[in-house]
Amino acid sequence: MKKKRIFSIVAVLMLVIMTFSACGGGGEEEQAAADQATVTSDSFIAEDVASYLDKADMEYAYDLAYELGYNMDLADNELGWRTAGSDAEHKTADYLADEMEKIGLTDVEKVGVPVDKFQFNDSSLTIDGTKIDLMPAAYQCSGTDEDGITAEIVNLKNGCEWNYEEAGDVKGKIVLVKVDQANESWIDGYIRMAAEYGAAAIVTYASSGYGEVSKDSTNVQDICCEDLIPTVAISANEAKKVKKAIKNGNNKATLKVDVEFEPGEGTSYNVVGKIKGKSSDQQIMLGSHYDKYWYGFQDNCTAVSLTFSVVKALIDSGYVPENDIVVVAHGSEEWGATDSQFDWTTGAWEMIDQAHPEWAEKTICFINTELPGYVNADKTVGVQAVPEYQALASKLLDDTGLVFGHGDVKLSQEPTDVSNMEDGVSYRWHGVPYMINGGVGGDFMSQRYHTHFDDADTWSEDAMLTNAHWYGAFTIYMDQMPAMELDMTATCDDLLDNLGDKKAKKAGVDVEAYKAEVEKLRAAAAEHNDEIAEVNADYEAALAEGNEEEMAELREEGAELNKVSLEAFKEVQKQYLKADDCDVYLGHPQINTNIDILKGTIKQLDNKVLWAEDGTGALDTVFNLNSYHDWAYYFFGEQVGYDIVTQYDGDYTAEDRLFWGTDALAPVVYVGDTSYELYMADASGEDPDYDGAKAVYQKALDQCYADLAAACEQEMSGMAKIADILD
Repeated sequence: MKKKRIFSIVAVLMLVIMTFSACGGGGEEEQAAADQATVTSDSFIAEDVASYLDKADMEYAYDLAYELGYNMDLADNELGWRTAGSDAEHKTADYLADEMEKIGLTDVEKVGVPVDKFQFNDSSLTIDGTKIDLMPAAYQCSGTDEDGITAEIVNLKNGCEWNYEEAGDVKGKIVLVKVDQANESWIDGYIRMAAEYGAAAIVTYASSGYGEVSKDSTNVQDICCEDLIPTVAISANEAKKVKKAIKNGNNKATLKVDVEFEPGEGTSYNVVGKIKGKSSDQQIMLGSHYDKYWYGFQDNCTAVSLTFSVVKALIDSGYVPENDIVVVAHGSEEWGATDSQFDWTTGAWEMIDQAHPEWAEKTICFINTELPGYVNADKTVGVQAVPEYQALASKLLDDTGLVFGHGDVKLSQEPTDVSNMEDGVSYRWHGVPYMINGGVGGDFMSQRYHTHFDDADTWSEDAMLTNAHWYGAFTIYMDQMPAMELDMTATCDDLLDNLGDKKAKKAGVDVEAYKAEVEKLRAAAAEHNDEIAEVNADYEAALAEGNEEEMAELREEGAELNKVSLEAFKEVQKQYLKADDCDVYLGHPQINTNIDILKGTIKQLDNKVLWAEDGTGALDTVFNLNSYHDWAYYFFGEQVGYDIVTQYDGDYTAEDRLFWGTDALAPVVYVGDTSYELYMADASGEDPDYDGAKAVYQKALDQCYADLAAACEQEMSGMAKIADILD
């Protein structure tokens, strides 16, 4: 093939300059002109990008988001909820299907997928002798009968084991518990603890961690454990009134929770539409989810409106894609399965795993969206991508020295890693590379996330338009380039970063051989990258020359390279993708972390230091095992701690409850009973069995090294498989 040096599309695509008028002065016509993007690029897609940007309609985006958030005909209760398999989710699916057809999408359909149904209709909490009459938010578990639960309500403070021991018998009672799901425990721990002591129901309120915007905010998350007891949430200010009533002797409460909780009986609808391409052999996907708590304006109504706005602008601009552009509004992202540590993104999982598994073989990029109409205090919005797509994103963001943005909002030029907190993880597990708008900071998560303060007041048109500009232009770029620029050298970087040379050597791993295999894979990936770059460069040259015959040939070449890239990417996920409930990784960093924790614990047992002001004591350290889940042994006791930790082990979780955790779980270290015994001995003033505990932890450490050796061996074997695919 001919080698050419040309001014690459990568270097010119993003020559998009935003022009703005100064504050004040000028008429409406001048302001409207100032709000448009001016494209000054010589790129062959510049005209398409300019036409698209001209049609990006933020009034439409806001109106659609507002409708999805505030139209109570599309909600199950007066709080605005729309949850897995509920009537409101079904009605909204119909609404979105109609909207897709209105904006010009074709092949519109609702794809039903199985979920555990949860529909929250109504609730009340009253206390005799007071004016307290509240509507708590219900969690994903069974409610009460029509008469409700009438019982004594007890203030259990933080809901820890020692709080229950101090309170005495709570069997058959309603317990009021202060929770911090960001720093202490997910809701499951509090529920398990209440059920362990025989409580009839649990009423929670957030003290910190989430819902910090106001003492009037009520926060909920998703339940991962099995259905145990009715669970609801109220605000801190409402809890203050309840505690006052209890203190005054008014402790007879009635809790009524009207929910439809039907495991295995629900259907969620993923709503699909297309812009038909010249060929349907490949596709680009844009996705979002439409289930929500409260108004859910940012999470995730603005995301649905962003994806609809992007494709609407493409259609309105007259853009005719080379490949199908598929839009999916997913149901049941927030929760869709009971008794599973992997209970969220259920609608997306069922879509790619069961309804359309063939999509994994033809989707060159899935662009997911979450909270795109919100901007951080630093006025930036971000891009997150799988490691293999970060180089492409960096080029498109960096090479021109310009930044996509609108008003005072800028798009960060540093792509970051994706997590598992959204639908992308379900597609990635099946081998679909993806990216998502990112960078929504802790201020939103700690303040407004999953509360009724996720409202229209959070709207930033500049943030929304910045995201719309980027993802529309990126979609055009991905559609036009024959060969997808999926860089497997990033896989090599992550494997080396997560190797842990010293630990691997201690485990008996031939580290030099491991690194040699990485470099073999890197060489194969680099050669594949060169082929991709050559095809794309030749395509640009052929287009500039108007050589349609060569362009067609190059698109075919690119499609063949894409098959190889997707096969290799899927193998990367199969070989290296590991997960816990907080994140995803390539390689074995969780094993390395557990080794460090056990070594630190043993060292401090030798020193007979259980607690230290700097947090390095044996118990300070060991409770951080298994991605910090062993903290449950300290907070909730031996049985509840064990129940929580075992849920992170595939051997203890039903196979049909693992979803995207299947074959992706790191080995679990089981020493929590020993840690609990140490803690209890210390708390009761007894002499801890330091030597006995040390022996247990040393055995666990030896097992971790064995797990590390096995992981490295498996990883090395996988490198050869991926290199063979790329060759």
